[in-house]
Order: sequence, then structure tokens, then C-alpha cells
Amino acid sequence: METALSGEEEIIEETLPAGSGSALDLPELGREEILAFYARTGYSLEHHAAHILRRAHQRATACFQEVMPHADLTPTQHAALATLLRYGEVSQNHLGRLTQMDPSTISLVVKALMKRGLIERKRSETDQRMTMITLTNAGVHYTLPLLDRSMEVVRRLLAPLTPGEQATLLELLNRISGSDETA
Repeated sequence: METALSGEEEIIEETLPAGSGSALDLPELGREEILAFYARTGYSLEHHAAHILRRAHQRATACFQEVMPHADLTPTQHAALATLLRYGEVSQNHLGRLTQMDPSTISLVVKALMKRGLIERKRSETDQRMTMITLTNAGVHYTLPLLDRSMEVVRRLLAPLTPGEQATLLELLNRISGSDETA
């Protein structure tokens, strides 16, 4: 009778060399063997690009919350509002592309902003199949003063860097993220 593997055992099974048996049959490794394997991989959390980017993202979010503590707004919601301010009425799909958010994320952002009365949905006048998103008058008045505050977030976040380093960082981050736009 076969037993189901736990999630952890399935991961171990997937990473085992072919023909090495079950994860349950693996020998116990001593601390020295584990550390030797660890050293061979070259892995270092402190120098792992994904970890450093995650920490930078945490810092960016903290800066956003410090500068906009009473805005009751997430950075993704702010991005959607600022984008609508810049481009005007757009489809929800286009808003997602402009802000580089996946469909499920932009859907949640739109619902949250609609609930607050900052944006509204309506059918396109030219294509009834398409739903358009636009700022309400309250959304315009809410978003305009946030633009300067958002730039303060950028100033605080990049303050440790020289202007040249700031430009280089933004160029490299855009390259990593696959973005065609430069800041």
C-alpha cells in the first residue's frame, strides 16, 4: 500500500538524483557534512540577489508608509491612481499593463479603490465589451497631492546614493525587471 508524501517529502523527492530511493531512506547527515555541502554551493544569504532585492523592497515599503501614514493606501494602489491621473480613462487590462500588475492583482486594486470611491468602472462608449476605469473627482483631488509625497519616498529611499549611483541603480533594476521604461 502506497502512502502519500508530505509536501516537504515531495520537494525532497523532486531534488533527489534519479535512482537514489525514497527521501525516507536517506541517511542522516552530520553537521560537518551539511556545512561542507553548503560551502560547496556558494550560497550566501547576505549576498543573494533575491534576498537583497526583498530587503530593498521592504525598505521601500517602509519609506512609503513613513511618508504617507494617513493615506491608507498601498504602493500598488498609489501606482494605479497615479497612472490613471497620467493617462485618464483606460481599460482595466491596460491599467494592469501600464502598472505592470498581473490580472488578479489589478483586479484587487481596482475593487479596493472603487470601494473608497476613488475610481469608477464604466462600459466603453466605443466597445461595449470593454470595461473602462477612470478616477472620480474625489480620486483626482486625493491623488494630486500624493504625487509630491511619493517623490519624497524616492528621495528618502535613494538618499544613501549619489545621483550617478541612483541613475545606475534604476537602470539596472529596470533591466532586471524587464521594464522598457527608464525612470
